[in-house]
Amino acid sequence: MKAGIVGLPQSGKTTVFNAITGAHGDVSGYHAGESVSAGMVKVPDERLDALARMLAPEETIPATIEFEDIGGVFVHLTGGEQSGRAVAALREVDAILMVLRAFESQYIPEVLGGVNPLREYEAMNGELLLADLEVIEKRLKAIVLDIRRGRPGREILLQEQVVLERCREAVEQGNRLQGVRLSEVETQLIRNYGFLTLKPRACVLNIGEDKISAPERIPELERYESAPIAMCAELEMELMDLQPAERAAFMADAGLKEMASGRIVRACYELLGLRSFFTHVSDKLRAWTIEAGTNARGAAGKIHTDMEKGFIRAEVVSFDDLKACGSLKEAKARGKVRMEGKDYVVQDGDVITFHFSR
Repeated sequence: MKAGIVGLPQSGKTTVFNAITGAHGDVSGYHAGESVSAGMVKVPDERLDALARMLAPEETIPATIEFEDIGGVFVHLTGGEQSGRAVAALREVDAILMVLRAFESQYIPEVLGGVNPLREYEAMNGELLLADLEVIEKRLKAIVLDIRRGRPGREILLQEQVVLERCREAVEQGNRLQGVRLSEVETQLIRNYGFLTLKPRACVLNIGEDKISAPERIPELERYESAPIAMCAELEMELMDLQPAERAAFMADAGLKEMASGRIVRACYELLGLRSFFTHVSDKLRAWTIEAGTNARGAAGKIHTDMEKGFIRAEVVSFDDLKACGSLKEAKARGKVRMEGKDYVVQDGDVITFHFSR
């Protein structure tokens, strides 16, 4: 799963990316060109830490999520030229993080007439709507031509046309496609277009150190999005280069109770409807990522296709039950470990041992 980070020039988009991933992308100046940088991030999970203490594995492997720093999507709003490659890259991500500038700086130029997070959000949202509208109109014209030419699959084309006309109406009214009620069949008809306003998204409010103790709220923004995650990206980027003990001391001095980067990672995990289950095999403890609603057989396939094909049963205990029992042996003695079939819907935090034929 992949989240794309976007923002207006001078918003601190790359600084946010560095703070989340620990990367060292260039933040020394204004870069108007297209660019895509990627980094994998461990998903913080206290349950995995607790299991590691309980089971004492030789190796512990957390779940991960990929972040992409995508430059060039909105540069035309400040006099540059929009990058088609950047927009195409954004269409490939599963969720969007919109970085909004909320810090003052005499060294970093302001755009759009000054620091105004709501104005930045509205400008970016408008551009994403326009990008989707262009795709919709282009596809609708192609469908009309295909129908006139008698292309095979006329019934499917007509169904797609109806769906796209509903989407066009929504976008023209300034509404995101995520708010359009689509059936599973209708969603499948348009899934390959990578509509930007159909993707789940969240906002990161890039604040200065002076706002850490009391970040501002933007009620107008919360009419459209969930409350943005406040983050002093410059400080957190610097903290990422410190050792844990040293980092804790600097955080205390700055009045920072926890790193916002962890909240952002967890928020993206939730945005994408992801869940974690755990396995402990050959002294290796691992967290695996699945979509909500995945059954036991599908979860086994995340580990290896052979496990999915030869699935027999799943030996399952919830994290809470295992923690309360203190050991897998005690959990079995208390009847907390159960056998589930292929259609069992895996729950967040399940600890599973899969049995399969080779």
